[in-house]
Amino acid sequence: MLRICACLLAAAVAALGQPESARLPLEEWLNGSAETRIRWSLRLFPATLSEYQRLETYIWASVAVDEFVKKPGRGPLALLFEIRDRDNRTYRTRRILSVNQNPTDLAAVRVIQHVCILPGDYEVAAAVYDPESKEHNLKRATLRVPELAHDPLPGAWRDLPNVEFRSCGPANSSRLSIPLETEKPVQVEVVMNQTVNRSKSSGSVVAQMNTLIPRLEVLSEMELRNGSMNVTLLDVERRKVTFTGEVSGRPIRRRIGPALRENDPGKIDIHSLENYTEDAQFFISEIRKRLVGSEPQRVMIVLSAPLDFPKGEDLTPIQTSPQPGNQVFYIRCNSPLYPSAGLSPGPAFEPALPANPAPHMARYVNNSDSLERTLKPLHPRLFDVTTAAEFRSALAAIMNEISQQR
Repeated sequence: MLRICACLLAAAVAALGQPESARLPLEEWLNGSAETRIRWSLRLFPATLSEYQRLETYIWASVAVDEFVKKPGRGPLALLFEIRDRDNRTYRTRRILSVNQNPTDLAAVRVIQHVCILPGDYEVAAAVYDPESKEHNLKRATLRVPELAHDPLPGAWRDLPNVEFRSCGPANSSRLSIPLETEKPVQVEVVMNQTVNRSKSSGSVVAQMNTLIPRLEVLSEMELRNGSMNVTLLDVERRKVTFTGEVSGRPIRRRIGPALRENDPGKIDIHSLENYTEDAQFFISEIRKRLVGSEPQRVMIVLSAPLDFPKGEDLTPIQTSPQPGNQVFYIRCNSPLYPSAGLSPGPAFEPALPANPAPHMARYVNNSDSLERTLKPLHPRLFDVTTAAEFRSALAAIMNEISQQR
């Protein structure tokens, strides 16, 4: 039986600039020029809110492998995408498809094109094009992207383009517009705990980090009009500060990348397990350091997956009382749970399940989290978040509380 291949094989990926775009007669194709019978299919997915707080959709194209086999030399095919918005602006990109010399185990070459998109009505066109024979086959579809219902951050997308053919994140896209206005100067300390819960019920290490890091990046996009923000990464399991620095407008991912690679949360060495009973007190000491001082006003935002320390750990709570005007928020990021009966994420070629879970996706809250207890004397405002939408609401609530502080 032929195996369906879901990956793009030996494919080059490139954005199609305007000069190259002009050489392909897409407008002529759209106006009804003759088409060939290239066998392929096109599928659009509803837009969902990504962990980067942008709307994201997927265009899924599948080209029968026979279309490559019948070509002399089995040369590549081009896959051209165009999205047209209601103001008649067009956005295009291209993917180059090729297969191995002996694709005997393939049935199709499938491509997933990520798209960052704003609410609106769009016309989508996609064409498979043979550069050698000049043959093409065009497909059309419409896409409606609704507004978020009761959006807690309604102006966050004002500076984003309608369409971007790329993964949605601040390193690839324009910044979100999330200004934070305060009457008095404020120092915001964002502390992310790199150590994740290794319990099987908490989701994989990769899944937990795939929510923590994007949420840290979104927090770093807050624009403080009267203050500054410092970001710290704590590796509680290794009892070390892996990164600390002031946010200066550049994407934080590029700055924390080396620390993430050097301190892989999926791995732990034997030496790090020594004196494990000191992990919680290390966390407490680093929190205490960042709350010292009364001017300017200190705001602490702790971002972490639930963390249950092992038996024997010293869980004595922090001995610092909250200073007048200081605020502490704890965003506890829980992993969504998927039922086992065929509803888990599919093979690698399928788009990941959306960040906003479907009704069949369970919400998981770890009630045994130890970090909450260690922070209790600071009276933190706790936000249990599982979905991107819940994080968006938590962020809006935190910003509102900070801005109202007098």
